[in-house]
Amino acid sequence: MRRILPVLGLLAVVVLVAGCAGAKTSASEIPESASLAPADALAYVTAITDDGSNQWTNAAEVLERITGARDALSTAVDSALGEQGLDWSTDVAPALGPEVVVVLTAGKQAVVLVQPEDEAKLDALLEKSGTQAARATVDGWDALAQSRGALDEYRAALAKGTLEGVDAFTRGMKALPSDALARAWVDTARLSKDVGQVFAQAPPDLDLGLDWLAASVSAEDDGMLVTLALSTPGGADTRYEPVLFKRVPADAVAALSFGGTQELLDRVEGGVDLDAVSGAVEKATGISLRGLTESLSGEGVVYVRGSDGDRPEVTVALRPPDPSKTWSTVDQIARRVAEQTKTTITVRTENGVEVRGLTLEGQTVSFARLDDTIVATTGADGIRVFLANGPKLVDSEGYEKAVEAVDMSDRTRGFLYVDVDGLVPVLEAALGQSVPTNVRDTVISIDSVILEASGAGDVTTVSGFVRANG
Repeated sequence: MRRILPVLGLLAVVVLVAGCAGAKTSASEIPESASLAPADALAYVTAITDDGSNQWTNAAEVLERITGARDALSTAVDSALGEQGLDWSTDVAPALGPEVVVVLTAGKQAVVLVQPEDEAKLDALLEKSGTQAARATVDGWDALAQSRGALDEYRAALAKGTLEGVDAFTRGMKALPSDALARAWVDTARLSKDVGQVFAQAPPDLDLGLDWLAASVSAEDDGMLVTLALSTPGGADTRYEPVLFKRVPADAVAALSFGGTQELLDRVEGGVDLDAVSGAVEKATGISLRGLTESLSGEGVVYVRGSDGDRPEVTVALRPPDPSKTWSTVDQIARRVAEQTKTTITVRTENGVEVRGLTLEGQTVSFARLDDTIVATTGADGIRVFLANGPKLVDSEGYEKAVEAVDMSDRTRGFLYVDVDGLVPVLEAALGQSVPTNVRDTVISIDSVILEASGAGDVTTVSGFVRANG
């Protein structure tokens, strides 16, 4: 069993790397193979292994779009299997069948279930890999485990009920896309209690604050979608409308939107004596830690643009609950830095707005208060562009397609967007040298990446989408 697990691990890598998606996500159905997992199972994984399926076909099309990706993946798979004298098409695929299921039982025993096209192929695969596995037939599937006792334990637990009837499992599956190369679910609440037995430094009563997590990789025709759903007890609705993001200029190559962070800050404060920490920090630096955390408790955006020089422009905009207090904190920090570096703060006016500047090592940081918004930027025209009604990132084709792929609504829990092919020249300018041709060709064949958090209450769903060009 130990020797067949690397084959299955390799399969997981194939599925993850090949996984692609470009369509909107939709509520997932419970996989039929969930009937193979006992109700008290600690984990469940299902992966499509039919290389003639739509998922694999679409994955292959995306890999063709990314320069060198398909050849690199094929070489890695052939090399890994070749070390065990195996070939995917003739040895592995027919032995596994169209789907592979892995169940981790309550007794922490792994059970692998397959539906081989030919039983002889499974026999040959086990023999070639030198695997000594106990086998049994369960509802038309071949079940493999390290021992007969593990299989007996598994079958006894299965007879008492399956994951299909467990609310935490069904909620996890329904938070994932409807079509996927692979889906997984883990009872993190129970598994986290065993971490202390594995890591000596971990407390025996370790609580990760998660009830369960579920994940999937999906494939269509123009990118890769990885979805992670997790349940955090006592979670609140921390969604917000990304108003500031609408001001991000169209030529931004990376942008991070955040908001609704007060719940996280409250959790940190609940576990740490923030007053004591803040007092120590303020005594040492003259800056209030609590003031900084309060400044971040509203909506914020950070983005990067190219510039005429070798340094990219970085701009930060905040809409804090108390703009006056935050502006005072920002001004205090600037004055403290100016005092320590023996420089001065300059003041100028741009379009009727007072802009202050602080120059350090040849880089000027400009900052201003715009009614309820505080903006700081390293760009010479960063504030003007932020305020201008010129082209904005939210109206660009790449951004619109990325948002559609993760099905982002008007309210979110935060997201990161990167214009990957647009980022390359910015990095080259910053590094002062060109990216190696083979790396550059691969990177610029990727259009964009978006990572977005959504959900309400105690369930958060994080969707990551990589869109290929072409």
